[in-house]
Order: sequence, then structure tokens, then C-alpha cells
Amino acid sequence: MSNLLNITITPHREFLPAEQAGQKLFVMLKLRPTKEVAATRPPTAFTFVIDTSGSMYEIVAGETRPTGKSYVMDGKEYTQVTGGKTKIDIVIESLSALVNSGRLGASDRISIVQFDDSASQIIGLTSATQISNLETAISKLRTFSGGTRMGLGLRRALDVLKGQEMSVRRALVFTDGQTFDDDQCRNIASDFATHNIPITALGVGEEFNEDLLTHLSDSTGGSLFYVVPGNAIGTQVSILDLPNQIIEQYTLAQQEVITNLALTVKTLKGVELCRIIRAYPTQAEFPLHQDPHPIGNAAANDETIFILEFSMDSRPPSRARLAQIGLTYEVPGQKIRSELPPQNVVVQFVSGQGGAAQVDQEVMGYLQQCNISQMIGEATRIADKDPGKAEQILENARRITVKIGNQAITDSINGAQQELRKTQKISAGTRKTIKTGAKGKTVKMGDDINEQISQDKIRQITGT
Repeated sequence: MSNLLNITITPHREFLPAEQAGQKLFVMLKLRPTKEVAATRPPTAFTFVIDTSGSMYEIVAGETRPTGKSYVMDGKEYTQVTGGKTKIDIVIESLSALVNSGRLGASDRISIVQFDDSASQIIGLTSATQISNLETAISKLRTFSGGTRMGLGLRRALDVLKGQEMSVRRALVFTDGQTFDDDQCRNIASDFATHNIPITALGVGEEFNEDLLTHLSDSTGGSLFYVVPGNAIGTQVSILDLPNQIIEQYTLAQQEVITNLALTVKTLKGVELCRIIRAYPTQAEFPLHQDPHPIGNAAANDETIFILEFSMDSRPPSRARLAQIGLTYEVPGQKIRSELPPQNVVVQFVSGQGGAAQVDQEVMGYLQQCNISQMIGEATRIADKDPGKAEQILENARRITVKIGNQAITDSINGAQQELRKTQKISAGTRKTIKTGAKGKTVKMGDDINEQISQDKIRQITGT
């Protein structure tokens, strides 16, 4: 406990069987800013990284009329029409809606970067109160076209944001296609993570690489959304709702009163840290190669919850310290840096199955939700070769979502199951829906979930 950030550390069990190899320990790290910190107003620095490639001029809304002419762009032939709204039109409307929303103040700053074959900074970090300058910059997004090299845009965004200390920093990427520089994007994501700058990724249509966008959002502690033309189903976002979605994402960033969380974990011999997952409010799995581990930000008036997964060698009956956990962070609204001194993770190893029933169901509930994305990933990977097994995995995932009341993910999985039964395949759009949706908003665990997870399931997960 500190005077800035309330912190609790809870293992899924206080008692573990002795003399048993291959066990897992799951430790919940729960953070909540104090009321004093929650009342602060952090400055924000938001860079929008916008795909301006030729495909962004595809009409996705409104009525159109053919002109009888055709043209070639990016090697593809298109029939020319009038009327309707293109993807880039809606992006421009969305950014304009944000700067005119009245929700941004002088301490909120916006920059805009575009990318296609090349990348450029259309406007540097500018106070959100300079609406005329921002609207002029936003309108310039229509003047570009070309291929897709997202890495160039991400590099520009990183250059803009990395020097902005004591601010909530965020890059929001909007893209509708495959990029030619996938490896470069992944390398740059590591740099974003080092600087603790989350990436919010919005992929539109069926052409973008969801695995790449998942990596960008996961490794940096950001979020991922699947944007579709027309009506949205389940966890999808309609492109017509994009203005509201962008305003919501900025509003959420304004509430991140704790930033630059960096986690230090020291384990004893025979104990290994296997995973670091943000379980709530949205999910992300962080890479382990950096020390300390950057794990993003924490919002006011709510909890931010992480699950740390450890594996252990066999141990004799004893009370043992397995690891130490430390945390550093910033409070940008007060321009303060603070820390949680090293805390011991201690459990009791007992003979037989003593204490086996004493499982913290809150920890296991969050873990189960995080495992949904792994189950969905496995189902989509094997769907073409073994649709029956894929459907069974999806059914197991669906049952978990029903138990915890996550209706949006339940609806998305239902759609994938119906498609599998009819076609023996999962289409690209459905695959994107369930994979990106599984990373979405987590249902908060309470005190009424004690019967949700069976002892057999707990033993399967934990290796006991």
C-alpha cells in the first residue's frame, strides 16, 4: 500500500502440494489509484497514425451512382462512382468530431502522422484548443495515396511521443490492409514498449493482418478493435460509429492517472516467470524480455488487474518465498514518480492435497477469461484441418463467456460456430471478429463466482 496507489498481491492458492513438479502459481496484482490521485487531470499526448494508401478511398457508406468510367490505383482496376463516403472520409469526420467534441482541453495535445509508401508528420503535437489548425491538418489526409508501409508511420509516431514525459502517451493506428514491412512494425513495437507507450490498433475490413495488430497492441499494453462497414455484430465496431469510438478512446486515456508502470520480478532458483497478462479492464499479454517489464497505465476510479504466471520445480513441505515483486510508476497530474518496494510472494507447501480447496476464485476467474483468447487462437489455427475439434474448442470458450456474462464475445463465438457447421471453415472476417474480440473488455469478477470453475478444471490449469 502506498499513499498514491493501492496495491494488493494475491496468489491463486496460499497452500500448494509438496513434492510435485510442474506446478503453476498465478499471482494477481491489483492496482487502484487513491481518491487523491484519481482526482488529478493528466496531460495527454495522442498521435493518430492514419493509413492513406489507395484502398482507403474505397466507398463503404452511403448511396453511390456509377459514372461509367474506371481507373487503376495500386495495380487494381476500380469502377468510378459518385456519392457515398470512403474510409478516409469517415476517418477525417471522426478526427474532426474529436477536436470539436468539447472533451479536450489545453493540456491535451494531438499530432497526426500519415503513411502509405512513405510517411510524414502532417502536424506535430498541438494543443487541442487550436481547433482551426488541427482541422486544416486533418483535411490534408485526402491528399495522399500509395502502398502500405505501416512501420514508417509508427517510427514517426514514436519520434513524436517518446520525449513527452509526465503525460499520458498513446498512438492510435488506423489501417485497412496488409503492410509490406511487417518485421519492421514488430521491431518498432518493442521500442514503443520500452518507452511504455501503448498502441491502440483499429483494423478495418478483411485485409489487415490481425496477428500483427494483436502484437502491436499486446506488447505495448494497448487495445485492438475490428472495424467493419455497415452493422457491427458481437465485438465488432461499425465504421459509422468510428467518431464515437475515437472520442471514447481519448476519454479513456484522459482517465489514466497512473502511467509508465514498470514491473520488476525476481524469482528464486527453480521458479520461472512464464507470463504477464493484463486481465482487466482489457486484455494484453506482455513480452518477458525486458527488465523491468513495462506494463502500461492505470485508470482512475477503477482497478487495473494483472496476472503473473509462475512455474515451479518440486519442493519439500515448507513455507517458501518464491519471488519478489516491485513496481515503479508516475503520476503525471502531480508530476511525481513513486514505487512499491519489493514485496515477497510466499506460499506454504504441504504434504498430500491439504488446502487444495482453498482457491481464490477471483484470480481464477480472471485467468479463465484470459485463456479464452488462447482457446480461440487455437480454434482458428486448426479450423481448416480439423473443423470438428475447432468447434469443440469454441464451445468450451463459449461456455466460459456465458458463465461470466460476456454477451458480446458469446455472440461472436456463436457466429463462428454456426459458420463452422455450415462451411467447415472460418472466414477471414469471422476469424478477425473472434480473435480481436477475445482481447476486448473483461467482465469484472466479484464475490458470486465461487461455483464457476470446477476443481478438475483448476487442477488442469495449475498442474496439481
